[in-house]
Amino acid sequence: QRLRALFQYKPQNIDELMINAGDFIYVDPTHQSDVSEGWVIGTSHRTGCRGFLPENYTEKAHESDTWVKHREYVFGTASRSSPETARESNVKLNGEAHNPNMSRSMTNIPLQLPRNAALRRGVLVMRHGERVDQVFGKAWLQQCFTADGKYYRADLNFPSALPKRKDSMKHFENDPPLSCCGIFQSRLIGEALLDQEVIVSYVYSSPALRCVQTAQHVLQGLKLNQKVQIRVEPGLFEWTKWEASKVIPNFMTVADLAGASYNIDTNYSTPYPSVVGEPDSTAAPLLTFFAFSGVPGVILIVGHGSSLASLTWPLIGLPNRDSSAFAQMVRKIPSLGMCFCEELKEENKWQMVNPPVKTLTHGANAAFNWRNTIAED
Repeated sequence: QRLRALFQYKPQNIDELMINAGDFIYVDPTHQSDVSEGWVIGTSHRTGCRGFLPENYTEKAHESDTWVKHREYVFGTASRSSPETARESNVKLNGEAHNPNMSRSMTNIPLQLPRNAALRRGVLVMRHGERVDQVFGKAWLQQCFTADGKYYRADLNFPSALPKRKDSMKHFENDPPLSCCGIFQSRLIGEALLDQEVIVSYVYSSPALRCVQTAQHVLQGLKLNQKVQIRVEPGLFEWTKWEASKVIPNFMTVADLAGASYNIDTNYSTPYPSVVGEPDSTAAPLLTFFAFSGVPGVILIVGHGSSLASLTWPLIGLPNRDSSAFAQMVRKIPSLGMCFCEELKEENKWQMVNPPVKTLTHGANAAFNWRNTIAED
């Protein structure tokens, strides 16, 4: 059985499981006979750790919520066309035989881009890398500051240092940085884009620190960090109505980011200077600004899970979903998830295609204490 955590739970005993809101937990019904009423024993999908947790902190989840997509195959019925026509219509999708005469639901997802298509105009929308509170919870700041307010690295996945900011360091709680794994993920994606000879002309980033850092390290992987500057765009932040209970973070200013050695375009003037109430209110004008500005090559947009849909649907003509379906979809978008749209200049429209690089999939690595494992009595 699969459960979804509704609230964060901090263990009170060593045999209890740490969970964050939104975590998935696997529960084996055959292992619950000796468990106290109101409790279950389960394994965290995020960390791989196993332990007891309160059942009323969870709800049942759909099996498909925890599925991982490894590869996609498209099967079509045999055509009555001649063998020669059939051979001409066959193409390859990620190295697999593929017939474009597929079902209606697949016609908007064409084949993998060839290398020579990298020169065509495109918009690559990417979610940020792994954020530190995604691994260590919302109380991560309390784990890595001494009593006198000095930062230290409590785990190797904490960043080696935090950027300096003029206001309080407590603002990192609502504007967290990338973890070290998130930095590595971002650079790896940049290196993969470089291998595919993708030409990035401009980079736009949400003002969230994790997004700016992702853009910085993607550019380092592309070896463009000295050539292409990051344009911080407030309209890309994920502030939506279904997140109305949260507070708007105090972001680092453009001057602070530049002073912290991020390659920021300080001359960029945004057409949307403030964070707005819902993404649909700026998605269409932002895409008009990004996609129809006549810029050659690829425009990279680093945002949030909601950015992938709200910035691509208007471009390819898809309708918006209701807020409940939209929120459910966003939860399924992993770190560095991406969508790619390319221009069909002759037809004066855009289409969504496979991104120029493969997806990045990896497993969880739980915290390890040798005293409690190897040396326990």
